Amino acid sequence: MSEKRFLIAGSILSADLLNLEKDVADALANGSDVIHFDVMDYHFVPNLTFGPGFLKAMRARFPQAVFDVHLMVDPVTDKIIEDYAQAGADMISFHPETTFHVERMLTLIQNLGCKAGLALNPGTAPQCLRYLWDKLDFVLVMTVNPGFGGQKLIPSCLQKVADVKRMATEANVKPLIEVDGGVDVRTIKACADAGANLFVVGSAFFGKPDRKEAATSLRGALGEE
Repeated sequence: MSEKRFLIAGSILSADLLNLEKDVADALANGSDVIHFDVMDYHFVPNLTFGPGFLKAMRARFPQAVFDVHLMVDPVTDKIIEDYAQAGADMISFHPETTFHVERMLTLIQNLGCKAGLALNPGTAPQCLRYLWDKLDFVLVMTVNPGFGGQKLIPSCLQKVADVKRMATEANVKPLIEVDGGVDVRTIKACADAGANLFVVGSAFFGKPDRKEAATSLRGALGEE
């Protein structure tokens, strides 16, 4: 993982689905530190996307890329986590509502050699995190209701980002704090000010004809060169 202060994760949900290999190569060459995979099951969220076979094919094509897998599936099972880990995930997050055994699932992810994270929907309180910090490499704060790209950031979720940051500081831990939903040049600075340092960007990156210019604009909004 890069040592940059801020990391940009291009979400392939907003890429050209008929030209994903080309779009991912373009993203990695032009400013995306991480490639974000939204895994949806038509049950936990009203959409259906990428299976482990697709991730495995992408790993074979991009062996050095960092792949961030967000599991929006219910229930989350050992096999699902194992399948995505073996397919090439570097980071795996899931929602606490999707399993009775959150700590055990986080431990499994780490034992499989991946970074483990919890994803919090807009209506999910972050209090469970205080009992899990030793198992959390990152926290994904959803700043929209998951399921579709192109939504507007929910302003109240910025307070949750700040709460997660404060809780981590009080626990003397430094997980990555990831935000996903409505992140663009107008909102990315507010997310960073609240405490985020990993930003999932969909239409504001893949939806632009010049990805290098898009990444430069996003970093400029963060105050970086």
